[in-house]
Amino acid sequence: MTEKELYAPVCRLFEKRGYKVNAEVKDCDMTAVKDDEFIIVELKKNLSVNLLAQGVKRQKTGADVFVAVPKPKQYSFRKFRSTFSVLKKLELGLIFVSLRGEHSFAEIVFEPKPYTSAYKNRKKRDEIMNEINGRTIETNTGGVTGTKIVTAYTEKCIHIACILDMYGNLSPKRIRELGGAENTYTILRSNVYGWFQKTEKGIYGITQKGRTDLMDYPELEKYYTDLLLKTKE
Repeated sequence: MTEKELYAPVCRLFEKRGYKVNAEVKDCDMTAVKDDEFIIVELKKNLSVNLLAQGVKRQKTGADVFVAVPKPKQYSFRKFRSTFSVLKKLELGLIFVSLRGEHSFAEIVFEPKPYTSAYKNRKKRDEIMNEINGRTIETNTGGVTGTKIVTAYTEKCIHIACILDMYGNLSPKRIRELGGAENTYTILRSNVYGWFQKTEKGIYGITQKGRTDLMDYPELEKYYTDLLLKTKE
């Protein structure tokens, strides 16, 4: 497949709408003009940062700019929603070309319209801020996969585990008094990581797994242990 194959279907699309179409005009892959309407179309084999940059550059001419690419074989709106959002924010239109030999055709997915600020998801923002505020020291590395991620919840579990490791079996109330999370009881009862065990009614302790797993978080284990030692003084 070549960019040349995209031209004919897109050309027919605009000609059927009454536009005068020209190719390769001053580095523009395609232009379409009708009355006062001036359109530039950039043809590429796939969506890329370079294509977006090229499209934005063409906007300086005052034209409405489309990018035209082959329609993905596994296309679904959900899968491409984020990509569409970026294109709309850049005020670029999108054309999909279905390549089927003599029966190839182009379709406008959306027009290049002025961008309207997207709805701000306050709930999602609060979730992110709560996660940020719930972390004490940063031990994660961005961009990695297949490694343990320390979340605010993990930190709470580590803190509780350090308290139980130092003081022995305690009630959720006493753990909170020693600095444990407000939702200590829920954390102990859920026991997501298998670090805690109920030793008697209303009393919890740390499991051997909990002691072993603490070694996987040396920075946080040291941080909370030092914090507890200072409290003891």
